[in-house]
Amino acid sequence: MRTPRSRSRARGGFTLLEVMVAMTLLGLVLANLYMIFGDSSKALTRKSAQFDTEVEARRVLDRIAMAVIGAELSTLQVPNAAPNSSSTIDYSVNLGFEGGAIVWSPGRRIAHQNGHEVSWRENPGELDERHATWTRAATELLEGEEQNGVDDNGNGLIDERGLSFEVQGRMVVIRLTIEKPGPDGTLNTKTLETRVTCRN
Repeated sequence: MRTPRSRSRARGGFTLLEVMVAMTLLGLVLANLYMIFGDSSKALTRKSAQFDTEVEARRVLDRIAMAVIGAELSTLQVPNAAPNSSSTIDYSVNLGFEGGAIVWSPGRRIAHQNGHEVSWRENPGELDERHATWTRAATELLEGEEQNGVDDNGNGLIDERGLSFEVQGRMVVIRLTIEKPGPDGTLNTKTLETRVTCRN
């Protein structure tokens, strides 16, 4: 003889309401994770852009400093003296001796020009001129400066360009401001300064 089947069975699945609640919670968790990772990614991109600006500023300043360190002090020509600033420096390098006489390199020039360019030239203005552009991201004026005939950033010089040179005895003070746009359109600015001593 068969026993009647029990009407109460174990549940085999979730109700529609339970599935909807679970999906809603999962959606909220995923949305929060997306916002967190999105913000982290934006912050990382901003930091990366700032780092790139600093690296370019350091690279250009180091190139300038190495060139000026090799310059002979007697050949150094900076058009302006403090409190006026100079965005150009001319120099020659002692290449050694030949027949008891010093052999000088052709004239060289490092200059801030065309608003944002820092360039190096050998034999400037001559037919055999050699030219290299070291950056196109220099600012028109040094950070903190305005074109107003006043020392706005308090370093003793007036209206400094984005690259400026100041001669102090055998020492040359080099200041540089690099500015590059970040991913969100904001400008990343880095100003560096170094002091180098020329050869006698």
